[in-house]
Amino acid sequence: MNKSELFKSREQRILAAALTTARSKGALDFRMADVARVAECSVGTLYGHFLSKEDMMAALVQVALERRQLWFQQVKEMPLSAVERVVVLLLSERTRLVQDEVLAQLEMLVNFSELWRRAADQRQIALRNAVNELSGVLHEVLTAAVDAGEVVLDAEQIDSLAERCRALMLGFQMQASRQTLAPAKVLRDDAVMMDALVETLMSAGLAQPGEQWQHRCVEALAHSDLQLDSPLLADDAA
Repeated sequence: MNKSELFKSREQRILAAALTTARSKGALDFRMADVARVAECSVGTLYGHFLSKEDMMAALVQVALERRQLWFQQVKEMPLSAVERVVVLLLSERTRLVQDEVLAQLEMLVNFSELWRRAADQRQIALRNAVNELSGVLHEVLTAAVDAGEVVLDAEQIDSLAERCRALMLGFQMQASRQTLAPAKVLRDDAVMMDALVETLMSAGLAQPGEQWQHRCVEALAHSDLQLDSPLLADDAA
């Protein structure tokens, strides 16, 4: 193993230790010394990989969002209608957020606070791009549906619908990360959420999905579950 590979391997081990530590002590309450203890390295070694604790938090969020990016690409290639594709994208995002409360908290803190400003410059750029990725994918799906004659929406309507979906995802994230004092039970029910999403999409101008659309969505979401069941990091002990 050369120096570059050794550095990358050690960084992955540190990130796995950081995630384990955050899960045991809390997203904001863990210290660099705690991570060093779990990773079996010095605190100085940690700072050789990350500028700060916040930079490490941002790196964990970046890893999670990179895996999400792979899933988004899979969804775009699935034989689904525009409505079904949007439903699958949003419900899989909700599942991702509720599956791991600590990661949801870290993502909320990094994306919607000043903490990201303490991350490395390149990581800040990557995070900005990742935060906007869901809206970008929704734009692609809706624009492709317009081009295929599946739906009639203008650019402003596409922007509005993507923004409504983004707001809904923020609601998911707040609930998953326990950042709201009034969690909505409806967000926990897949069937109810599917129907609510389809009603929202139809009111925005998308065509009603065909027969068995729920079944196709459930089948697609099963692939997301398989991906999410795999460890986020090779050394992830959770």
